[in-house]
Amino acid sequence: MAFQLDASGQASFLRRSRRGAIQLLFLVIAAANSLAGSARGAIETASPPVTKELREQAIAELQDALVEQQDFIKIHAAEALIALGHDGNVWEIFQQELKNHGDKAHYRTGVWRVLAQATPHESERTAYIGRLCDTYVDVDALDRVHALEALAKLNYLIPEQNRSQFIQSPRPESPEAEPCLLWLLAVSGGDEEVRSLAALLDSPEPRIRGLTAYALRHLARKLPADVLAKLERVADAEPEPDARAYLLSSAYVAAPDSETAQRLKTLLFSVTTGNSFDGDPFKREVAAALAIRGSNDDLALLVELLRDPSVDVRISAAHAILRIERRRPVAFRTLDWIVLIGYGVGMMAIGWYYSRAKSVEEYLLGGRNMKPWAVGISLFATLMSTLSYLASPGEMIRHGPLVFASVLSFPLVYVVVGRFIIPFIMKLRVTSAYEILEQRLGLSVRMLGSTLFLLIRLMWMALIVYATSAEMLIPLLQLDDSATPWISAIMAIVTVIYTSMGGLKAVVVTDVVQTFIMFGGAILSLVLISNHLGGVAAWWPTSWAPNWDKPSFFFAPQSRVSIGMAILSQFTWYVCTVGSDQMAIQRYLATPDAKSARRMFGIALLCNALVVFLLAALGLALLAFFRSNPAMLPDGKTVSTGADQLLTQYIAYSLPAGISGLVVAGILSAAMDSLSSGINSSCSVITVDWIDRFRRRQVHGEDHVREAKLISWAVGLAVVLMSLYAGAVEGNLFEKCYTLVNLFVAPLFVLFFLAMFISWATAFGAWIGTFSGLGIGIAITYGSELDWSWFAGWSFLWIMPASLAVGVLVGCAASFLPIGPAARPMLETR
Repeated sequence: MAFQLDASGQASFLRRSRRGAIQLLFLVIAAANSLAGSARGAIETASPPVTKELREQAIAELQDALVEQQDFIKIHAAEALIALGHDGNVWEIFQQELKNHGDKAHYRTGVWRVLAQATPHESERTAYIGRLCDTYVDVDALDRVHALEALAKLNYLIPEQNRSQFIQSPRPESPEAEPCLLWLLAVSGGDEEVRSLAALLDSPEPRIRGLTAYALRHLARKLPADVLAKLERVADAEPEPDARAYLLSSAYVAAPDSETAQRLKTLLFSVTTGNSFDGDPFKREVAAALAIRGSNDDLALLVELLRDPSVDVRISAAHAILRIERRRPVAFRTLDWIVLIGYGVGMMAIGWYYSRAKSVEEYLLGGRNMKPWAVGISLFATLMSTLSYLASPGEMIRHGPLVFASVLSFPLVYVVVGRFIIPFIMKLRVTSAYEILEQRLGLSVRMLGSTLFLLIRLMWMALIVYATSAEMLIPLLQLDDSATPWISAIMAIVTVIYTSMGGLKAVVVTDVVQTFIMFGGAILSLVLISNHLGGVAAWWPTSWAPNWDKPSFFFAPQSRVSIGMAILSQFTWYVCTVGSDQMAIQRYLATPDAKSARRMFGIALLCNALVVFLLAALGLALLAFFRSNPAMLPDGKTVSTGADQLLTQYIAYSLPAGISGLVVAGILSAAMDSLSSGINSSCSVITVDWIDRFRRRQVHGEDHVREAKLISWAVGLAVVLMSLYAGAVEGNLFEKCYTLVNLFVAPLFVLFFLAMFISWATAFGAWIGTFSGLGIGIAITYGSELDWSWFAGWSFLWIMPASLAVGVLVGCAASFLPIGPAARPMLETR
């Protein structure tokens, strides 16, 4: 497979590669400058922000109402404080309300609604939602409509098996029952359910039209275009003042463009000035709309409403002011862009320097003689993606430190991988890991293995691009979600340029550089937070946070995380990944011998352990920082619900010029480390397993390297397209990694386990074992959605251990059946 280029051919090839790289570089810089210019323009046109005095006045208004007021005014104040992260005493106050007024019809549904939002524990939230559901289906209850409204405001998703019970229950006599039920069904359903709700805008009753508009404003989704058009049309034509305020408010919030929004806002503002529109409900609706879409330009009106005689109006105005404060404009400063663009140029310069690969083996394996320490750092950087960089602090903030017990598995991982897997692989002179499978179990198993690998890595890279673009860069630059494909494309282009130019050597060198940037960004953030809060003692916890998962040491399937399960799951993931993944095996093969490969793997594990503790500490520091500065939280998020975005939020608002660029470069480093390795490894598998294996005429020289580079570009394009759909997967980033990507990891390793360690394994047994393991993984991942009661509620950490155990056992048993050819002995070629 190795080949040589003649001097003239190599020079011609390099000139064309570099000329194309320069042209693409200019395009990337131009796109970055365009994004930077749009962000700077937002800052230059911004109105004066919320002052410290106004913030304190608004918070005091909400706190006073929580303590002093009664009934639904107290509830409105509590919900505002919860949404804003100032909920320190809400739980205690409403526990007392529940004790005193838990049997008071109507009001009790509001109390349950507040407690469902205030509790940090999912089990307690489920219990309060259960009370609301029971109230609605109780035909004798006087507050069934209030229960429906509360469930809709909590965005309760009706389980499919319970949907008919809600629909078929006798309707309350109140005319408001129909819109409230359709509102709840729209929360749980899709566009058709939203259209069913919007059909009530044609009701002859003004109160029903107003309540329908109120419901549409509360839907946490983008309304269909035909519903938007209908809402705007009905709002313009509404003759009744009681309904007009709600219709204008809803239409303004949902307006698809700024021109339409400004027109509707002008009409809405007339609600607060004299005539028949001058009333508490209308003023509250204006403030509620501005809380969702308002800006600093609207503060003058809200300050006026903050002095209104009505406590409820003042609560709504205070809530709007505090939410507008969180939408402060932010953008990278010039120095940040210089640092970030300089980083991108430097990475491509490394690819350019190493673009002299003379053979596919040198391009894909670095000549098999790379330094163990460099390859070890590269393996660590590859597996420590942006998903880990962003998800680890978020996991610590939201669920606590239990999952970080996984590092206790590392010594056992090193023994198993170093003693059994690495020596076996290093005996063989292969380019693709899946050549091993063909030598032992035949071509069909090799193709199955390479297909599973490509599925894993394409989804993994798509999730990385999504997390980096949608969860980090889009909020950081305050760009519209429509910019996500462009951000994704820029990041992929830069990565593909230096990956396709320089091959594995460029990947390893850039991984080493990016690892130091990655560590540096996290350490710098930790130091600055400690300095801001007054030292490490200020953020180091002295008690178990209420929202953290309760400590558990056992292997109960229904426990989200336990110490034992974290250790077992991490052990399984590491062994399965480094024993079957081309990205890991490619790095073993890039070292001279098994001893070097073991040393390389030990370095990777050590780096991983260090960064796990570093990111866990950063999560604790971010938790303390945002608890003491709730005004810095993302709009519409609490510390718990916005956990995955808090690192981005800290970078945006708290770091000095230049330092923000450096920390973002660290996060991009984690993404591009993984992307470059994933692209290079995917290119290796596609080239060796899918093209070279079946082509009749072998391609040599310049054409072969050019072909590999074109495949790198095709992989990059596929990743960008797949990233557009990654946001549809439920769960935080940590859970998405397990339920989307890691679902296939153990089934893939089943093939390698059978090939390496089971003497009687057959191709038939390998196929049956792999799909049995995959089936168990799917059952655990989607058991609740598929109504498979036996697997419902199982922790996502069980996916890989259960898949591996079932796959190996079934594969071993099925291999005894006399079906298909027997396994062949493995050839040792190294």
